[in-house]
Amino acid sequence: MIYVGMDVSSKSFVVHAINEKKQLVFRGEIPPSRSELRKLMGRLGRETKLVVFEAGNQMKWIALTLKKMRGVHLHIVHPNEMKWISESSGKTDSVDARKMAELARGDLLPRAVHVVEGSVRDLRELVSARQTLQSKRVALINTVRGYMLQEGVRLPEKFFQRADWWEQLERMKVGETTKAILSAFHLSVVVLEDAERDLTDRILAVEDERAELLDTIPGYGGLSARVVLSALDNVERFDNKKAAAKYGALSPTIRQSGSVTHVGRINFDGRHEVRRVLLQAAHTVARTKSYGAKPLRDFYERVEKKRGKKTAIVALARKLLTIAFGVLKSGEPYDPEKLMPRAA
Repeated sequence: MIYVGMDVSSKSFVVHAINEKKQLVFRGEIPPSRSELRKLMGRLGRETKLVVFEAGNQMKWIALTLKKMRGVHLHIVHPNEMKWISESSGKTDSVDARKMAELARGDLLPRAVHVVEGSVRDLRELVSARQTLQSKRVALINTVRGYMLQEGVRLPEKFFQRADWWEQLERMKVGETTKAILSAFHLSVVVLEDAERDLTDRILAVEDERAELLDTIPGYGGLSARVVLSALDNVERFDNKKAAAKYGALSPTIRQSGSVTHVGRINFDGRHEVRRVLLQAAHTVARTKSYGAKPLRDFYERVEKKRGKKTAIVALARKLLTIAFGVLKSGEPYDPEKLMPRAA
């Protein structure tokens, strides 16, 4: 076995490869291209190779290239799992590559990043792109709010959800310079809205039986089901529902000292798009009075009485995610009876 640590950057890949006896097989830099990766694997010989690198914006093409090669295995690590490298003294790209190779040889690598494939890969990329457009649109809207505040006008919270928000904005009395600025921002917001709408249509067009299963859960729709599916994919990779909740950025932070345990706010390490859509779904379920939503609404009301509305919404969002985990694992649609309290 050859253990290959690779520090990836846009300019070059720094590589450190060792064998079972910890003998150096290769050390150096290669250009970041498919052909150079193939040459490197060929140069390392016919032995089985384990290639280790951190997840990043080049992960997709690197993984697809290496997975096509016989005798090459991958272990992609989340950057947060490798913080000890960045915090160590004498950090360089070559040191990072060497440490990854040595960790691989000692079977001490942290849990590998899950690499999605096929239609779920397409779905995840569409969801990510839509989220980027959405965040830029919201940033522009917040900037418009700032300009209006300078004019002494505070726009209502849901002002930009109205179909005629621009017409209303045009009728407000503001300075000529502000009018010109707002007009320019309006064009950008409209373009981003159209692009976001196009990506939403593409996301909804992705067909997957598992998305249909998720759609049976109260609060889920075509979009939220596909967002959650793109994140979870193969649920067998999670140890339990708590691990799935943590992955969805919906688990509380826990600090323990001696016999004292403090449960804090939700941990933001995870997939933010999942938390966002499920918080929206939780608000919907909290208002839904259907039979299927009853056990979920009852759960929400119990938590609300003890901890307040905000905590109850987060708890309900987490429950919607753990239910999705169960539905995907069993392959069966949502059944409210399973959440109903059983009579003694």
